[in-house]
Amino acid sequence: MKTLVVIPCLQHKYTFSAPLAWMFSRHVDCVEGIYSFSLDKETVQKYDSFIVELNWFIELYEFQLIAQFIKKYNPRARILFGGLYSQLKYKEVFQHAPVDYFIKGDNEVPIQQFVEGVDPRKIPNMVGRDFENPQTYAFQQEDYPSLEFNLDWFPDFAKYWPDFPHPGVDIAVDFSRMPLYPKYWEKPGRDLPPQFEWRIPPRGGRYHLPMLITSRGACLAAHETCDYCMGSRHELSQAIYKRPPLVIDNETCILLLKKIEKKFKQATLFINGPFIYDFSNEHFDLEATIEIDGPSTAQDVAKILPAFRDARVHTAIYAEGDLGTKIREDLDQYDALEDESHKIYFFAFPEDAANYHISESRRLYAELVLPDWTDWNFYNDWDKAMGRSRRWYFSTRQDNFYPPPRKIITRIVQFIFTYVAYVLQRLKIIDLKEKFVL
Repeated sequence: MKTLVVIPCLQHKYTFSAPLAWMFSRHVDCVEGIYSFSLDKETVQKYDSFIVELNWFIELYEFQLIAQFIKKYNPRARILFGGLYSQLKYKEVFQHAPVDYFIKGDNEVPIQQFVEGVDPRKIPNMVGRDFENPQTYAFQQEDYPSLEFNLDWFPDFAKYWPDFPHPGVDIAVDFSRMPLYPKYWEKPGRDLPPQFEWRIPPRGGRYHLPMLITSRGACLAAHETCDYCMGSRHELSQAIYKRPPLVIDNETCILLLKKIEKKFKQATLFINGPFIYDFSNEHFDLEATIEIDGPSTAQDVAKILPAFRDARVHTAIYAEGDLGTKIREDLDQYDALEDESHKIYFFAFPEDAANYHISESRRLYAELVLPDWTDWNFYNDWDKAMGRSRRWYFSTRQDNFYPPPRKIITRIVQFIFTYVAYVLQRLKIIDLKEKFVL
């Protein structure tokens, strides 16, 4: 029987786990993926095996509701969960959600064995409620070239993208009219204006799967101002994955991009390690979002940007990377690299934009990208993470896993809470941007 992969629908650009694009490439015949808003009683009863994504804590409360919903209508179901946040908190997840299995560390081989029906007690790295197998599997550098990319098992993945504004469209955001925690998209059937659908204005690029992250196992772009992020905790990452961080070399990166363009028209490239990439003699028929999280120069960007049919680069004005102390000296050189299909955007705080004349049209909203809940000390606290994820789920009006009485009560409370907040905003008693969106 097929395995159903359930993706929570509280969307954020980091919600998706990058390996989803290759994890099931050889098993599209026995895996099916859906967003959680498509999950219903009838669907749950069709499957015995489930995989539920928990890649970042913003999904935590919804994830718990998904697991409860599955077990309610299919008590015999086997639920495997996984994702980056799961690696941090899998013990707590077992305590709070009716799940059955988890894979410690790298999971390419273990998850393939799971969907093939291998006994979980015989799968390396597998953890159950009453057993924990040895962590003997680890992804290796030589495994990168063997990756294949296929999302045919997840037909709804790109279904809603055509309805989004193009990344080049500039939308003025009125925070007094935005939902308290807007998502990248709303559930089907809701006819909302674009500023309601996006957490931030659609300036810059889109974060599509397939997604290549050049440093795996830790962020090798991390520096002394990056201690807010899990990626800077290399000792923790090595303890989780039982191996050192891996970096995609230039030749392999080109190989993987060529594989991607054969099947996809959009992709994402995160360069979160040493900038060792030169695509000067290449051309990829891809619309790409390229985020550069580490030190780089305008000359570095010039080596990769023209290689894509259409590309948006996201980089920072600091010499150190996304966050730092020293402003780059080559900001004026980026203008010459742009044309209609190739644009560069900067992560810049308001004071940076004011002092260094970064136009509004080229500025990414760093004050929204790095609010308090992105800090390690926040999301590493289970109670804080669960509390914030519960507020998100409530404020974005998700209720498809609630029984009818609770659904009615929740919608009434949501209506009252939301519109009281809007009134207070218009009376300038509170600032929704400061109090809720951040």
